[in-house]
Amino acid sequence: MANVYEIVTERIIKLVEEKGHLPWQRPWKVNESFPVNIERPSKPYQGINFWLLLSAGFASPFWLTAKQAKKLGGRIKYSEWKKSTLIVFWKFLDDKEDAKKRIPLLRYYYVYNIEQAEGIDPKHIPAIVENSKLEFEPISNCEKILSDMPIPMSKVQHGFNRACYKPWADQIEMPNKEDFVGVEEYYSTLFHELTHATGHETRCDRKEAFGAGFGREKYSKEELVAEIGTCFLCHTAGIENKIMDNSAAYIGSWLKKLKNDPRMIVFAASQAQKATDYILAQS
Repeated sequence: MANVYEIVTERIIKLVEEKGHLPWQRPWKVNESFPVNIERPSKPYQGINFWLLLSAGFASPFWLTAKQAKKLGGRIKYSEWKKSTLIVFWKFLDDKEDAKKRIPLLRYYYVYNIEQAEGIDPKHIPAIVENSKLEFEPISNCEKILSDMPIPMSKVQHGFNRACYKPWADQIEMPNKEDFVGVEEYYSTLFHELTHATGHETRCDRKEAFGAGFGREKYSKEELVAEIGTCFLCHTAGIENKIMDNSAAYIGSWLKKLKNDPRMIVFAASQAQKATDYILAQS
């Protein structure tokens, strides 16, 4: 595999140089039935706000403030006025003692579901877009990697509006397979998160990835490792050509955060090789 790793690494470097300026494209579709603000229907609420609103139990995904309801010619129903839902956001304040620092301050405000409002013209309520679903046909080479790897697939959970690895729970969260724009995009995304999962202390133990002092630079390096590991795994499975351009854009974006240090690709590639060898159960 050493020669393969070298070939793929060289190709990544070339693509980053040629296409690293391209914007990274999310390979899955955002389901607009997830909670959104009525004025920003294409941007679902994130983090804890997602769960706070989803657990409120309303059928409609649209939320708004009392001020927004008035702006749209309506109002919050009198019976619903005391039944608002709290959401939070971070506001950053300048540090008076250090101009280079900003102090995070957790703030909150209240929103209502559109079902709690009245008098709003239906033309102001966006249509719920039902995304077309992918007819998912498994790729045998990819499935073999997943079935043979030391990381159990029970660590992977589907049904989320994001893809991420949670090191504290040693769990991977993924959108449903049918939400991806293509089958190859699903596997490449899963390979990315599996590469992250190899950093766990029980596997390759990348302390620089999840250990103490985890900061922006270390996070950037770990993302390089994960995406180069993705390229290695996709090449092994024979789907490498489907995702390389997007990988180059992704890697290029992280290199900018590392001040475009090209040596970081070589460093990340060595870590990614160890991660890939682990997934492929090679010594």
